Amino acid sequence: MGDRQSSKPQAPNARIVGISAGVVDPLRTKGGLDGIGTYTEALFARVAEFGVVAKRVDSFHFDGYRLSVPRHADLRAALPMPIAVSLGALARTRTPGVRTIERAVDLYHATDYMVPRLSRTPVVATVYDAIPIARPEWANQRLRSLKNWLLGQSVGNADRVIAISEAAREEVITHYRIKFDRTRVVPLGIDESWFEPIDVETLAGTLARRKLKPGYFLSVGTLQPRKNIGMLLDAYEGLPSALRDERQLVIVGKYGWNAEELRQRLEQARPDGRCIWLRYVPREELPHIYAGAGVFVLPSLAEGFGLPMLEALASGIPAIASDLPSLNEVGDGYVLYVRPNDKSSLMEAMAGVDALSVDESHRTMRRQRAQEYTWRICAERTVGVYDELW
Repeated sequence: MGDRQSSKPQAPNARIVGISAGVVDPLRTKGGLDGIGTYTEALFARVAEFGVVAKRVDSFHFDGYRLSVPRHADLRAALPMPIAVSLGALARTRTPGVRTIERAVDLYHATDYMVPRLSRTPVVATVYDAIPIARPEWANQRLRSLKNWLLGQSVGNADRVIAISEAAREEVITHYRIKFDRTRVVPLGIDESWFEPIDVETLAGTLARRKLKPGYFLSVGTLQPRKNIGMLLDAYEGLPSALRDERQLVIVGKYGWNAEELRQRLEQARPDGRCIWLRYVPREELPHIYAGAGVFVLPSLAEGFGLPMLEALASGIPAIASDLPSLNEVGDGYVLYVRPNDKSSLMEAMAGVDALSVDESHRTMRRQRAQEYTWRICAERTVGVYDELW
């Protein structure tokens, strides 16, 4: 697909981008944003700093059998976006029912995998990884083959595809068959508030309310197979009892899919107080949970970026992570890497936690590394991609 130029008059200070709003819709998120929602919300908040007006485009979704319509959306497509994109992919024609979008914005940015085929308006799509296609066993199996086909067709509608890491870019090019020159890498970020000092009394109050003892092992992420939390539990349970008495295992993450056995294990482990599962932590409280940890652990089998590891670096705490290309990009030399899915390697790293650098100079270096990845930087680089298509 060649680059398209918007047919709307261009004004240097009034460029309008429509951004998919379904992933930040309260009816869908129920008060808690996932990584895609956090990223999308950050773009809404930040692109204005670079001369872009962001409009929320209602990417309708089905909630059971009831069509949910977010009241806050600036624009509403004539058809539910998943249906419209699917019809466009099946017919291999312009996505139906989106003329409203084409008339109202100079560029459309799909952050939710629902990438419309537009004829008059440039389209940018952010693709976080190729896990559903590369490793379908780690994705929801319901209609997986059809979803993968539609996803591939949908991504092909974009004039520019943003990958969130160099590793993710390679996956996207390979599995979605996207040409290299249509892809750009724009890493994710974190809010600058992560670098603000935390009041000691406030931190102590949060930990006491959550029944957490400072110095615990911490892992953050939705409970799903590729996050490999089951192996983390196995490794923790294999540690000496004295170490487990000293350091709890705290897991923060909502229940995902295909994790019922893990959910039962977490529920059963709660009574002894060593393993604590926090299903949901408000964003304003999450930095406190990181700050109280002794070490962060990310045992994932696959990641497009690894946002929780960046949050750990911003908090200055030591981190242990799977030796994956994307996590190496973000953590560089500031993280202790272990072989993926190797329980013995993970246990050894966790047992040697006291040897990890916790002095103030190392905390400062970790935080400085994280400062290279902020939402402001992400928004600026994203607008740079828009600039190629205005």
